[in-house]
Amino acid sequence: WYEIGQQYGTRAGDLIRFTFEGWYKELLPVQGSNQAIIDYVHREESYYSALVPEALEVMRGIAEGAKEELDSSAYANTMTNYEKILMINSYFGLQAKPATAHPNATPSSSEHAGEPACSGAVIFGAATKDHKPIHVSSEDQHFFPQEYLVAFVINPSDKRAHKFTVTDTAGEIGSEHALNDAGVTVSGYAGGNVDIASPTVAAPYSGYRRPGLDWQVGDFYAAAFAGSAKQAVDLLTVGRPEYRQKTGNKIVIGKCSKGANWVISDNNNQAYVVESIPADQNGIARYAVRKPGDLGETGASYIVSTNNVEANYSCDENNVCNSSHPMSQHGHYSLHPTPYFGLNGTGTRFWTLMWLIHNNYGSITPDMVKEWRTAHYIYDAGGTRHDSLMVDGKSISPHLVPRVGTLCWHTSGPAGVDTFKGVDTYVSLSTPADLTVYRTRGRPCEWVGPWDALSLLNIPK
Repeated sequence: WYEIGQQYGTRAGDLIRFTFEGWYKELLPVQGSNQAIIDYVHREESYYSALVPEALEVMRGIAEGAKEELDSSAYANTMTNYEKILMINSYFGLQAKPATAHPNATPSSSEHAGEPACSGAVIFGAATKDHKPIHVSSEDQHFFPQEYLVAFVINPSDKRAHKFTVTDTAGEIGSEHALNDAGVTVSGYAGGNVDIASPTVAAPYSGYRRPGLDWQVGDFYAAAFAGSAKQAVDLLTVGRPEYRQKTGNKIVIGKCSKGANWVISDNNNQAYVVESIPADQNGIARYAVRKPGDLGETGASYIVSTNNVEANYSCDENNVCNSSHPMSQHGHYSLHPTPYFGLNGTGTRFWTLMWLIHNNYGSITPDMVKEWRTAHYIYDAGGTRHDSLMVDGKSISPHLVPRVGTLCWHTSGPAGVDTFKGVDTYVSLSTPADLTVYRTRGRPCEWVGPWDALSLLNIPK
């Protein structure tokens, strides 16, 4: 694993330095001090040493491979090169403010807080024209520094591991969408963020900054070690036996800046959404697993996830599951709505995908789904399409209305204004039957020509 990281760092060292510098400049004002960043990433390191030590070996290798570039950074002396790579792989958690002396619950909406807006779906069986699965997802954040993208294939010698491919921002190891040679696809998003406990000031750390599995490292973990969608679910919810034995934990602490969602599929028409939060109002981590059909999906042949959490139950840290604490209370698509249709920005993206799949059930192809990803319109929960919205007496396309998320979203600025700062960093679509990933860079509506493609059956030399 170290050698894999070293190759990565050597080949992408300049882009890794650019990514580090961009995140450092953004995160330092949030964290308030260099030491706060270092302390946080070492708490994450300690958690990974029990859950997925292979990830740390890759990061150490990246740091060594990119040494020359990282040593030349304007911020070279702020931390060790290894800590720089840990920071890149912890950037989302570091976007959340550190603890104060007065912790409390933080009911907030991801769109309202200006946080990312990823979205995706798995479509299979009777829903697709050829009955083969399609897995689509997007990373919707800001362009800088996240457009310093790399795509690579990891082919480990570890006998427990799988070959997989991923596109991510340079220095990351998992990012938003990964496909392995068993046909398992994993995509990760920000998740539930309503009524999540604020962090404690000192150990034992709790709240949204407690040590846990960052969403994009979770993609690495599941893609590297899962031979089926069900095995990926187990890794992301309860971890390997050695993790539970070493830590005494009964579940995995999934997190982003607050909660994390993972969408998982395989080539056997199995699909799941894992919804995790690091701490409810009482500081208890929770997870739930949704399946196709749980929300009335036609034929139980598709499942959609944005940044909402919709499960009608949850499992606590003792891995006791019941419906008395539904995960949906931590980020249902209607909580903290926009002025439109009783939905938040997560909800408009969620229902747009739900209705597009429903309306095209049985005839869906990869090219059709790629076209959907250029959409500037939205559907409401009742199935009505809206190509414009009224804002201060003006008709505005939804993709230019703040907080109203479209599948190809353009702005978080004033209504009608494209700020050109985001938000689709890239979109990925996997067809696991032929182990191929198709990708755009940037906003899909601006992509010209066929999407880039990489197949694990025909890896470029």
